[in-house]
Amino acid sequence: MMKRALLLSFLFLIQISFSTAQSAYQLTPFTGVDYVRVVVSSAFKTAPDNTFKLLISSPKDGKVLWQGPVKATTAVNEGNNHLAFTVSNLKPVLWTPHNPFLYNVTLQQYSGKTLKAELKERAGFRSFERRKGNLYLNGKPIFLRGIAINPPGRGIPDELETSRAFALDYVKYMKSINVNIIRIPDEEAWFDVCDELGMMVFGGNYSGKVAAGEKVKDQEKVGDETDGGFPKDYDKGVAWYENEKLGVIAHHPSLMVYAMTNETPFKGSRADAWEKFLDYAFGKLKKWDETRVYIANAGYGYGKTGDILDIHRYWGWYYSSPFTFLHIRDHAKIVPYPKKEDMPITFTECVGNYTGPDGRYNLTPQHKNPSSQLAWTGHERQDLQAQLADEHQSFTLRQATESFRQLRSVNPDLSGVFPFTILFYNWNTIEKFADMKPKPVTDQVKISYQPVLLSWECWTPNVYAGAEINPVAHISNDDNDFKDLKNAKLVYQIRDKAYTIVFSDSVNIGDIPYYSTAKKKLSIRLPKDLSSGKYELTGKIISAGKQVSHNYYKLFIADDNFTKAVVPIESVESSVLLYDKEGKTRKSLAALGLKFNNIGSFGKLPEKGVLIIGENAADQELAGNATAIRNFINGGGRVVALRQDSLRMINLNQLAIHKLVNRNVDIDDPVYPVSSKSPRNGYYVNAERPNHPLFAGITRENMRIWSDYTNWDETKAGLPAIKPVTDGFVLENKEDVANTAILANYSSGLQGIAIAEQFMGNGSLLLCGLDISNRTSVDPVAARIMLNMVSYAASATGHEQHQLISSPIVWGEYETEKGIVVDAYSGFLVNATPRVPPNYLGKGIVVTKEGYQLAGGNRSGFNTRPGIQYVANGRRPFGPYVQSFGGQPLPDKDSTEGVGSFWCRIPQGQNLATSVAWNPAKEPVQLKIKVNDLAEVNKTIPAGAKIAIETPVNAEVVKMTYSGDRRVVILETAFSKKN
Repeated sequence: MMKRALLLSFLFLIQISFSTAQSAYQLTPFTGVDYVRVVVSSAFKTAPDNTFKLLISSPKDGKVLWQGPVKATTAVNEGNNHLAFTVSNLKPVLWTPHNPFLYNVTLQQYSGKTLKAELKERAGFRSFERRKGNLYLNGKPIFLRGIAINPPGRGIPDELETSRAFALDYVKYMKSINVNIIRIPDEEAWFDVCDELGMMVFGGNYSGKVAAGEKVKDQEKVGDETDGGFPKDYDKGVAWYENEKLGVIAHHPSLMVYAMTNETPFKGSRADAWEKFLDYAFGKLKKWDETRVYIANAGYGYGKTGDILDIHRYWGWYYSSPFTFLHIRDHAKIVPYPKKEDMPITFTECVGNYTGPDGRYNLTPQHKNPSSQLAWTGHERQDLQAQLADEHQSFTLRQATESFRQLRSVNPDLSGVFPFTILFYNWNTIEKFADMKPKPVTDQVKISYQPVLLSWECWTPNVYAGAEINPVAHISNDDNDFKDLKNAKLVYQIRDKAYTIVFSDSVNIGDIPYYSTAKKKLSIRLPKDLSSGKYELTGKIISAGKQVSHNYYKLFIADDNFTKAVVPIESVESSVLLYDKEGKTRKSLAALGLKFNNIGSFGKLPEKGVLIIGENAADQELAGNATAIRNFINGGGRVVALRQDSLRMINLNQLAIHKLVNRNVDIDDPVYPVSSKSPRNGYYVNAERPNHPLFAGITRENMRIWSDYTNWDETKAGLPAIKPVTDGFVLENKEDVANTAILANYSSGLQGIAIAEQFMGNGSLLLCGLDISNRTSVDPVAARIMLNMVSYAASATGHEQHQLISSPIVWGEYETEKGIVVDAYSGFLVNATPRVPPNYLGKGIVVTKEGYQLAGGNRSGFNTRPGIQYVANGRRPFGPYVQSFGGQPLPDKDSTEGVGSFWCRIPQGQNLATSVAWNPAKEPVQLKIKVNDLAEVNKTIPAGAKIAIETPVNAEVVKMTYSGDRRVVILETAFSKKN
């Protein structure tokens, strides 16, 4: 018994020593396709004469890949002494996303024949490298289909942060929607799951500093970059990477890409300093771990050093449009420095479109998100905001991801894309993965990330029944098993809203080698008898009798009635005049069947009628006759001024009641940072008065993108002519909004004006920045707008300078505002209040001096805490203000209080305005209310209080101005009759 007890004690001590060794030392296998280099701290070797053996075996069946003695060499490592043990000429089963084969690697330490300690780690044999502008996994090119916003670290409950079960469910789901790489922080359970399931990982240092950083006195910020600094002793930075930041995750085979920093300076002396440090560190790190690739400065490094030229761009969200992605064809357009020839290009952040738990865009205060919401979903009523947000988020993701893949035929360096967007509704309140609930955008991810992708290139979303369309079908073969696609066939159809097939055909595509693309231009003659409505072009790729890909493209098809169902203008045909020396507008109007009199001068204008100034027809002769034209307007005439470029706008301004300004900013200019000014052109036109006669028969969806009239395709220079707005404008003086009816607008913060009406005497000047005349023969929506404009101008009704308000205005509920507030012009800013989830209540809501209400005082919750929803909740007097680059409202530095105004009409007999004001601050604040020329009403609102303030009204046309502390929130304004 004594011997047995001693033996058990001895074995127990050995087990303790083994356990201590296993926990005290990290075994890191660096693998290629035929070798492994195992690295461990030199302190693991307990005696100089000790020897080592290595065992590599499969945990599935116990089969041994290799075993035997190994000799220690000095490992490459900065700051610590490490041993390396290398075994070459192996023939393992390789780790791939489709077959994530793992091995156990065991390092045994012997003293003589006695086993002293052993360390065990899992490994997957694979290589990941850059070659000739592409990324290669195991010697074969691979495209990265990534997602950048994932848990952990996004506000999910603490117990789920490290939950293996949660990670398993999450990663399985991501693989089910065809994602092959995700960005995650350094959480071991998540990396283990990715190793096992075959999910590649992008990890490392996603911050703007290295190690402890340094104190940076002079920040040189031109965009969204951060600068936390790096050690002056470069080797300390390298040591931090190898032993603290990257070293702790380097043993995971799923890890393919290291980030060294994120969005550090890219211009100026600090950019030069960062580049020098990162280049030094990259050279060292590549010797430490050659089995992965490095992004030196994620987003802003432009490939000056590291392995990948990585870019962050939020085209289609903060700035620009989803079609700006077409510029990725040309290095010079997207890279402001000479590109290294062998650099793969990735976008590891893009798309944006941050929706919250209720599906609407998250109106994060003190940020660019609210202005971005206005650009894409506008002042649509709140019960439709979530649907519109879903649609645009999906559309932008589609453009980003599918453009990257189909444009590889033009730019073969395009190697990966990671939308930085939110795929799930719930975060903070979940108990399990199923509670997260995927958003509709995940359906788009699943389509756009199909390994074999069929994608459509079609620039005619609005077409006439009977017309011919010429979509191009692109096929990208990124097969999960790296196989060629054999005997591919494309079957394509057009179906209506009931999924009734109205056209069907097929074409053979042939063989498509792995990582290659193919395309086929189609000719489809639409049936003449189709009725107006929504249709889909659908397609599927068939190979070996199986469907391997499918996709769709939305069409709006109009019949003849669509452009005939307008208010008849036969009674005023004789008084419709056209001034159009170039003749472009004349041809368009004639083709639409409109009768008019073409004039070449302004000598004999009638007393009343309609005068149309053709596109770019505002010449010096028009300017010289401005007085005569103004007299025509004063007498009751209507002038329709179609789009004028910046040169002609000078002439048009001679007769404009209030001066206009054309911007020279192109919405699709890929330069970064973008201009803070509104672009002259744009998409997604917002109708401020959707029930206005101008928009009869037209939906918001009709005004997003128009059909190209240039027969453009991706092989040609430039971009397709699909922007509804090409010559938008702004008011030279914001105060002139008092006498200008802004009927339609566009761009970030809705700063750009697409259609407006200015009033003079008994007539008016209708101003239009839409690109119409060129496309009325190909785009029925453009034709309908043209007809509506002429019909409206010829009508004696509907010309109202201000909207009638007959029910209470609940500020922030756009449908009750009826377009009377155009944010940047009125200074009346939407207030956003956070819905604080239960596990965040302790941190409270912080109200800044500018009036922003921030959950926990943190403005960046839209991405770090996507479970917090900021909702429109009143408006605040905030003006005068301007927008920063990307759209953040910035109050005038010289102003001491905020001002917000609006103009409206009220029913006859009403004489009282009641405003409900809220003070969310912890101290009393002042609010002043002025109605027309009446005496100002001044009120003190106690901390946290909501009060109703009555002010008299003396006219049916009302100008109402709120001024005072920017923290005051106006929740409601109602007009009534006081007896």
